Amino acid sequence: MLDTLRAEALATPISGGASEWSHVAVSQDLESLREAWRALERGSGGSVFQSYTWCRTWDAAARRAGCRITPRILTVHRAGRLVLLWPLVIQRLGPLRVLRSFGEPATQYADALIAPEAERAALLDTAWQAVRAMRDVDAVLLRGVREDAAIAPLVVPRGRFATRGAEAPFCDFRNAEVRRRSGRTRNALQRNLRNLAAAGPVAFEVVTGTEAQIRVMAEALRLKQAWLRRTGRVSAGYAHPANAAFLQGLAACPNALVLRLTVGGETAAVEAGLVHGGVYASLVQAYEARYAAQGPGRLLFRHMVENAAGLGIDRLDFLAPASRHKSEWATGAVPVRDYALPLRLRGWILLAYVRHLRPRVKAWRERIGAVRTGINWRGRRAAGPANDGGAAKPI
Repeated sequence: MLDTLRAEALATPISGGASEWSHVAVSQDLESLREAWRALERGSGGSVFQSYTWCRTWDAAARRAGCRITPRILTVHRAGRLVLLWPLVIQRLGPLRVLRSFGEPATQYADALIAPEAERAALLDTAWQAVRAMRDVDAVLLRGVREDAAIAPLVVPRGRFATRGAEAPFCDFRNAEVRRRSGRTRNALQRNLRNLAAAGPVAFEVVTGTEAQIRVMAEALRLKQAWLRRTGRVSAGYAHPANAAFLQGLAACPNALVLRLTVGGETAAVEAGLVHGGVYASLVQAYEARYAAQGPGRLLFRHMVENAAGLGIDRLDFLAPASRHKSEWATGAVPVRDYALPLRLRGWILLAYVRHLRPRVKAWRERIGAVRTGINWRGRRAAGPANDGGAAKPI
C-alpha cells in the first residue's frame, strides 16, 4: 500500500441528507485488488482500457522492458465494498511528475470504474480530492475522455484545460443499416477480392489457440512497423519499449480476437483487438505492402462486419481520431477530448507543452520521416526493381 488517506477527511453526503464514510486508498499492488476489481468492472460497464486484464498485462510488459512504473490505483470503498477504481500511474515528463491513465500510451480512453448504483457525483468529488492530496504530482494528463465516460462530469466542466478534441467512430452491429454499403463500395470490394485471388487462394481465418494468436500478433507488429517506416509516421505507442510484449500478451488473453486474411497461405492482412462486454476495441490493423492496391485490410474488415454476431461483437469501437476508412463503416461517433489539469504552479508547464510544443515536435518528426522515406524510395528505384522488395510507393 503506497498511501491511505484518512476516511474522516473525505466524508461525502448521500441521498436523504445523511453521510457515509468513504475509505479512500491509493495502491501500487494490482494483484491485491484483482477480485474486487474484476467484480466492479463486470457491473460498471466500463471500457476494456480500465479492466484488470489490460492493466495487469501492461504492468508485466513494462516491467519486463525495464520501464520504471509507479502505479497509483485510486480506490473508494463504502461499507467494505469497492465502488470506485481509477487506474492511474505517475510518469516523468522532464522535471514534471504527471498523473496519467494506467497503460499510457497504449490506453486509448481515460476513465474510472464506478458501481452503477453509487452516487457518481459524490464519488468523483471524493476521488478528485484524493488526487489533489497527492503532493508529489504536478499535473494530471487525461488522454481520450469520452463524452459518455464515467469521469466526464468531473473533467468536462474544466473545459479550459482541454488540449485536443476528436471523435471516436463506432459501428453498432445491432443496427440494421450497418450492412448496407453503397453499390460503389460493394463493387470495389468485390473487384479487390478478385484481383487478390489472382495471386493465390484467398482465405479468411479466425486465429485460435494461444501460440497461434501470439505468432500472428507478432507478424502484425512486423507489418505495422514496416508501414510506419514506409510512411514516415510517428507513433508513441509503437515506439514504446513495452509495446510488442504488451500486444503479444493481450493476444494470449481469453477475450482476444485475432483475424487473418491469407493469399496462397501467406498473411495479407491482420485485424486484432479485444472483446469486452460485447464491445470490440480494434487495436492493430496491418497489411502486407505488396497487396496494398487490393485493400486486404478493408476486405478483412468487411468479413468481420458480416460475421460480427458469430464473433460475439455487438459494437465495434474504432477509437479516436476519426478517419475516412473508419467512417465508411461507422454508424455513429462519440466526442473525445484530452485534458491537461495543473495541480501545482509548475503543472502549467505541462498545459503549455501539450497544447503548443508537442504537436509541433510531432509534426517536425513526421516531416523528417517523410523526407527520409522519399530519399530511401528514390534510392531503391534508382537501384532497379530487383532491390525494391515489393515495397509500395509513397503517396
